[in-house]
Amino acid sequence: MQFSSVQDVNAPLDFVFQQLSDFESYESYALRTGADVDREDTLAEKATGMTWNVSGDLRGKRRKVRIELTEYRPDNLLKFFVKSSGIEAFATMESMALTRKQSRIKVTTVLKPKTISARLILQSAKLAKNSMNRKFNHRFWTYANYIENNYNKSR
Repeated sequence: MQFSSVQDVNAPLDFVFQQLSDFESYESYALRTGADVDREDTLAEKATGMTWNVSGDLRGKRRKVRIELTEYRPDNLLKFFVKSSGIEAFATMESMALTRKQSRIKVTTVLKPKTISARLILQSAKLAKNSMNRKFNHRFWTYANYIENNYNKSR
């Protein structure tokens, strides 16, 4: 199952990518929502190989997820491999400049089941794909607006 969204942001590419690759803000957001976040790698700078173990309650069950940054190209691309019990996901965040003050962000997530129960869950989710696509697009639109607002505040 695949989800993707494209949003234009009224902010320069370097600022947009800085926000997309602000892993510390993602960590603090996860902590604020009640998740446990453990950084596994010892890298001093942002680079391929950064790894996090995240665990938290989702739908009444404790879930554990391992997230690895598999590709990092400054000002352009972030690729992640996400593994949970039964499901693997590949997430890509691409950014490109439209003008000096406007950028485009494209996010794609591909979910792949690895167990029978995960396959059943994703099969059921396909029935609600339109609804899930709307939610995915809305959340990403909200995040793009957040980036744009941060840029406007920083000027």
